Amino acid sequence: MIKAKNIVLAVLIIILVVSGMGFSKELPRVAVIGFDSTAPGYIWRIDSELSKAATDLMINALIKTERFRVFERIKLDAILEEQDFQVYSGRVDPSTAVKIGKMLGVDLIVTGSVTSIVYQKSGGIKLGPLSLKKSVATVTMTIRAINVTTGEIIFSEVKKGITSKSGVSIRIPVAGGLGLSSESVTDIFSAIEDVCQQAAIEFVAKMDSKAMIISSLPLEGYVVKVESTSSGEITQVYINLGEDSGIKVGDEIKIFREGEVILDPKTNEVLDRELDLIAQARIITVKEKLSIALVTTKFSSTDIMPTDIVEVIR
Repeated sequence: MIKAKNIVLAVLIIILVVSGMGFSKELPRVAVIGFDSTAPGYIWRIDSELSKAATDLMINALIKTERFRVFERIKLDAILEEQDFQVYSGRVDPSTAVKIGKMLGVDLIVTGSVTSIVYQKSGGIKLGPLSLKKSVATVTMTIRAINVTTGEIIFSEVKKGITSKSGVSIRIPVAGGLGLSSESVTDIFSAIEDVCQQAAIEFVAKMDSKAMIISSLPLEGYVVKVESTSSGEITQVYINLGEDSGIKVGDEIKIFREGEVILDPKTNEVLDRELDLIAQARIITVKEKLSIALVTTKFSSTDIMPTDIVEVIR
């Protein structure tokens, strides 16, 4: 009887451990920004309504994979506007992505650019605003994912999407839409949606094949708050790694200050960056979304600051 109870207890413990492991696996946090267009005749900036439409298509594609926690675009726009982030109106390079990513508390920034749009239509019978036509929209895009912690471009693909249809349509001018008709906008954005879905599927496949490493999960993060006594002898740091990351009380962490980032002048790819070790600390409290660590060793007179990089020692 006692043995039977022990077996049941052991099974329950195993189930609880396995369940806990499943719940502790945290999905990467992603923000999608910067879907501009440099396609001749179809140029738009990332603060335009057309950019927002393309961004939403990429967000939907990532959500459908069920592999990411995607930052809501409207909330993102509000935060960037509140912070008066002027760079948001320009192209998003790796260094800009790192700044925005740390501001939002995400792990990855996904950005993209439409480089070519070819829209063709042929028609025969026309009656007033109505026409019987066939249209083909071909869109070429570059999709990139940038690791916020390292500034590294971990996914970069050039994809082509094509939409072809025929039928009766009516041409309606689109306000502020580069002179596009509603029918051409629909065709072009259907092709953009095709590209986004392709990119999302390939991104997940690359993650599954372990061809890339997202180093910010779960063993890297950054400082969000620093508290020190008046004498400066005791310093506590709050970091953005909580229960779901797997961090635990007693873990040792290293705290780094990011130095110079060396970018490729042509591709803006991060080639190298300097990391200066400034302190070591021990985790004393783990909460749902953050942890608190007590600084045990200072390697530099430099003060610890929010956004300093944290690495958990394993």
